[in-house]
Amino acid sequence: MQTSSTKPGTQRPRGARAFYITGGSLFLFYLIWKLATIRLGKEIILPSPEAAFTALLNLLRTPDFWRHFSATLYRGLLGFSLSYLVGLVFGLYSGLNPYFNLFFRPILVMIRSTPSMSLILLALIWFKSDFVTIFVTFFVVFPLVTQNVLEGIRQVDPTLLEMAKIFRVKPRRVWMKLYLPAILPFLAAGAAAGLGITWKVMIAAEVMAVPRWGMGTQMDTARTFLNTPEVFAWTAVVLLLGYLFDQAIDYIIQNLLLPWRR
Repeated sequence: MQTSSTKPGTQRPRGARAFYITGGSLFLFYLIWKLATIRLGKEIILPSPEAAFTALLNLLRTPDFWRHFSATLYRGLLGFSLSYLVGLVFGLYSGLNPYFNLFFRPILVMIRSTPSMSLILLALIWFKSDFVTIFVTFFVVFPLVTQNVLEGIRQVDPTLLEMAKIFRVKPRRVWMKLYLPAILPFLAAGAAAGLGITWKVMIAAEVMAVPRWGMGTQMDTARTFLNTPEVFAWTAVVLLLGYLFDQAIDYIIQNLLLPWRR
């Protein structure tokens, strides 16, 4: 199941047109936020964009900002990488072995259906705070990657596989010419969707586990002291982090994956 909203092969607007469209979207968001702030009139509930931006600048000047940022980044990438590698292995084996797929599918469905909050609460009981976030990220992203790889395997034309078997094509060539082109778009989609979910789950787990270093911990501290602009500032950092990784994945798809498949 290809979960990314950007299908491989779809051409996005480029250049000045893309800039104006993106700028218009951001301006509309700012305008709605500003009007909502004026209408509500309570900074403690909904701070103005200017107050949130000032809080963000103040955060960037603090000596511990990068320690909190790098701690969240490290745990997020570690949890995502582990889930991606294990999901790749299980997805490939499930796609190639129907008996294993039949055996593993109920387990995969159970993992996929388990609420993230249940995973967080269980992890709080079982592990130290630093490992809670990695554990939760792994089990949230793992079924998504596994399912994407499995669907990619299913896209390979069985007729072509039968022909390759009849003509005794080397396994390595079968993988390079049939399996890999079919799987790659699903791997990219799984990476994009998985990274997007990673930061959401990571922050939620940090808020609950409260590790010494982490953006989620700082967000919870700001909430405790009713420092709403700082909560918005940390949220903006997480959004920017997710956006940068999304752009990196999109660059790989558009400039490396699509030209290679052609």
